[in-house]
Amino acid sequence: MKFTCNTKDIASAVGAASKVVNAHTTVPILSNVLLQSEDGRVLARATDLELTLELAFRAEVSEPGSVTVPAKLFSSYLGNLPAAQLEMSGTPTRASVKCERSNYDFHALPAEEYPPLPAAARGSHFTISAKRFRDAIDATIFAASSEEARGAVLMGTLLEVDGDAITLIATDGYRLAKHRTALDDGISGQERYIVPSRALAEVARNLGGAEKIAINALGAANNQLQLTAGDLSITVRLVDGQYPNYQQVIPAKFDRSVTVNTASLIAGLRRAELVAGDRASMVKLAIANQTLVVTASSDISGNAYEEIEIEQQGEDLTIAFNARYLIDILNHVKGPRTVMEFLGPLSPAAIRPHESEGGSEQLYVLMPLRQ
Repeated sequence: MKFTCNTKDIASAVGAASKVVNAHTTVPILSNVLLQSEDGRVLARATDLELTLELAFRAEVSEPGSVTVPAKLFSSYLGNLPAAQLEMSGTPTRASVKCERSNYDFHALPAEEYPPLPAAARGSHFTISAKRFRDAIDATIFAASSEEARGAVLMGTLLEVDGDAITLIATDGYRLAKHRTALDDGISGQERYIVPSRALAEVARNLGGAEKIAINALGAANNQLQLTAGDLSITVRLVDGQYPNYQQVIPAKFDRSVTVNTASLIAGLRRAELVAGDRASMVKLAIANQTLVVTASSDISGNAYEEIEIEQQGEDLTIAFNARYLIDILNHVKGPRTVMEFLGPLSPAAIRPHESEGGSEQLYVLMPLRQ
């Protein structure tokens, strides 16, 4: 293998791919990034077997071929090169790089040992605006579980594709995030995919700046999704399992609601949380006379009292929440005003923007704490 390219192009591609590499892998080849040169371009690919990122860049290819090099080491090296032309050649055991008056040799592993891409058998195909998909990911994945003990299903985000719309749902059992938005090109039926939330974060970071994202189900069992925008592609292995029936968590109706300034509520909760201080970060919300009173108390820190004007509908109510969870949700509400709906002090509360933006729909559900 031998090619010549711009240092900026290869540094960008290898840098993006290296972020996928698991630093604690016990399989040597998975610590490497694969470079394949062919037909005037080079493909940089990295994988941890669950998530694969592949990015192409232009190059003058004199000898087509492949080589694998240590991802973190090679990425750091490329990041310290000046803007210039780089010449790279490779064998199964060595990769050589020349850039201006700099010459380096890196130990390599045979490209034949690198895990192949999944089978190309295709299932459903749809496309979506990259911005809308990035917004949907940002609005939901924070609610997924981060605890491995709770299982891979709750660490994933459910994608429900129904005709020309897609809904993302994430929950850790205490809070639930739901975001529905339109597809550019939909499907004729319905599909459900449980995608690792970590993979969606990589999609948002790497593909979010594109115009559109094309999404394909891959494999004979449709157990992988490939998301592509331009020269960059991310392939992710789907979570095998049954996602909880999240509809059961959302009350069918509510009898009380408040509309509140989002920024004012976040600021009050942040101050009250400092006093709450315990593991549950419990704050109480008392709703009465068009006023929301936020209180917290601690034997160590003292007492907190915040009073916020609201638009109240329905009877008075006092309910307690984990302040951190409520702040997390409010930070993702798109809009200056938030609507909170209640059924009682021990029933889940619904939280949503007062007005939807861009045709998308947001809904959050938060379990209360016992007072």
